[in-house]
Amino acid sequence: MATSTQDGATGKQPAQDGADPFGAKAAGGVTKPLDIVFIQDTTGSQGPYIDSARKAIRDICDKIISSASLSPDQLRFGLIAFRDHPPQDNTYVTKQFGFTSDIKVMQKNLHGLIASGGGDGPEAQTAAIAAALDMEWKEDAVKMAVLITDAPPHGLGERGDGFEKSPDQNDPLELARQMSQQGITLFIIACEPALSQWTHAVDFYTALAQITSGRMFPLLMADKLGEYIVGTAIETIETEKLIAEFENVIVDDVYNNDKKVDDVVGNLQDFIKKKGIQVNTVVVEDVYNPSDTAMKNVFAWAGAKNLGAAQSTVERVAEPRLQAQYAPSPAAGYGYGSPFAAPTGAFRSMAGMSPFTTSSPSYSPSAPVRPGAFAFGSPAPPPPPPRGRASGASTFSFGAAPTSYAPTSDLMGFCGASPAPSASLFGAVAAPHAASPAPTPMLTKQDLSTQQAHRIVMQSMARQSKVTSEGMVNKLTGKIIPASAYASPSISSTPPPPPPPAPIV
Repeated sequence: MATSTQDGATGKQPAQDGADPFGAKAAGGVTKPLDIVFIQDTTGSQGPYIDSARKAIRDICDKIISSASLSPDQLRFGLIAFRDHPPQDNTYVTKQFGFTSDIKVMQKNLHGLIASGGGDGPEAQTAAIAAALDMEWKEDAVKMAVLITDAPPHGLGERGDGFEKSPDQNDPLELARQMSQQGITLFIIACEPALSQWTHAVDFYTALAQITSGRMFPLLMADKLGEYIVGTAIETIETEKLIAEFENVIVDDVYNNDKKVDDVVGNLQDFIKKKGIQVNTVVVEDVYNPSDTAMKNVFAWAGAKNLGAAQSTVERVAEPRLQAQYAPSPAAGYGYGSPFAAPTGAFRSMAGMSPFTTSSPSYSPSAPVRPGAFAFGSPAPPPPPPRGRASGASTFSFGAAPTSYAPTSDLMGFCGASPAPSASLFGAVAAPHAASPAPTPMLTKQDLSTQQAHRIVMQSMARQSKVTSEGMVNKLTGKIIPASAYASPSISSTPPPPPPPAPIV
C-alpha cells in the first residue's frame, strides 16, 4: 500500500515509502479493552433467549477474557432492555443498565428481566439503539452492540404496524451511521423462524448491520446464543487489532492518494496473505434461500437516507426465506406466502401476564430472503452465493486466539453438541422443529477474504469521516468519497472454509 509524504486526511505522519506501512506491531498489537452492550428484546416471545443469556453470561465472560488475554477489568458488559411504545405497551420502552466489569452485577441485571408485553409486532428497537449510542463507552475500547430480537422496528411498512415511524422520532439508519462513526459494530441475532415471517425484517437488519460493518446471524435455537456472542467478540477484537495498525494508511490511500476502495482492499488482502497471517473466522451455515430481490432490498435499505425513502423501493420477496431443511413445520404455527395473523398483545404477554398489555391489530409478515454480503452504497449488489454455502465472517488474530475451548458442562450449547431445546413460553420448543438441526457457529483460521478486507477498510474510513447515505466526508479535509465508489466484494472471492472447523465450545 503506497503512502504519501503529507497526510492531510489523518493529520498524522504516514510511513515513508519503502517502509513497512503497517508497522512492526502488526504481528502482536496490544489488545484493547472490550465494551459489549446487549440490546435485548423483552417482549413476550423472548423468554428462552433471556434465559439463555442468564445461564451463559459467566461462561461468555470467562471465554472472552481467556481467548483475548484480557484482564477482568478490561471487559465491560452493558444491557438495554426494550419492549414497545404506548399504547402498544405501557410498561416501559427501554431500560438502560450501565456498563459493569462485575459479572455478578450483570447476572443480577439479566435475572431482573421478564419476558412480557409487546403489542403490534414491531417493537422499540430504534429507541433501544439510540439508548446504546448514549451509553458511556470507553474511548479506547473495542465497541460491540448485540441486538437480540425476533421482530422488526416500527416504520418499515409492515402491515399492522401501529406507528408510521419510531415514536421517538429517531431513524435507525441514521443511528447506525452514527455507530459507524463512533467505532461501534452492531451485530444482530435474528431469532428464527419468527423474524423471517416478516416482509422486510431480514433485509432491513442485514443492511443495518452492514452499515456498521457488522453482521446478522440467524439463531434457530436459543441455547446457541452464547456461542454467537463468544465468536463475534473474538472476531471483533482481532479485527480491531488490524484496524489499529492499518487505519491511517487506509485513510491516506483513499482520501489523499485517490486510490479506489477496491484497490485498497486488494492491497490489504495481499499484504496479509504475504505475511502468512490467517484469521480466526466465525463460520455459520447459511440458512436463508438466495434471492436477488432480497439482496437489492438490502442495498436499498442501506443506501437510503431514512426509512421512508426506502419503503417505495423495496420489494416483497415471494419465495420462502428459510431453506426447506430449516423451515418450521406447519404445526408450529408458522407459514410462508399469504399473510397470517400475529399473536395479539395478550398472547405475547403470557410469560409476565402484564396487566398493561393491550391487544393489537394482527400483522401480516410475508415470505423469504438471503442477506447480502456487500457494503452499503455499493453500485450494484453481487450475485448470491451457492445455496447452502457456509458464510464466512471477518476476523484475524495477531494474539493467537484459540480455535476451541474447554467444555463447560453447565452451560447450554457451548460444547458443540446441542442439548434438548429450551421450553418456550407457550409450551413448545424455543424454535419450532425443522427438518435439520440448527447450524452451529464454528471458529476457524483461514486466509483473509475480500469481504473481511473490505470490512476493515470501511470501518477505518468511517471512523475518520461523517457517514451519510450519499457517502463519507473526511472530518479534517471535507473531501467526499461518494457511496457509489465503495466496492462490493464478490461473494465468489471468499475462500472456502478449511474442513473441519472447530466448534466454539
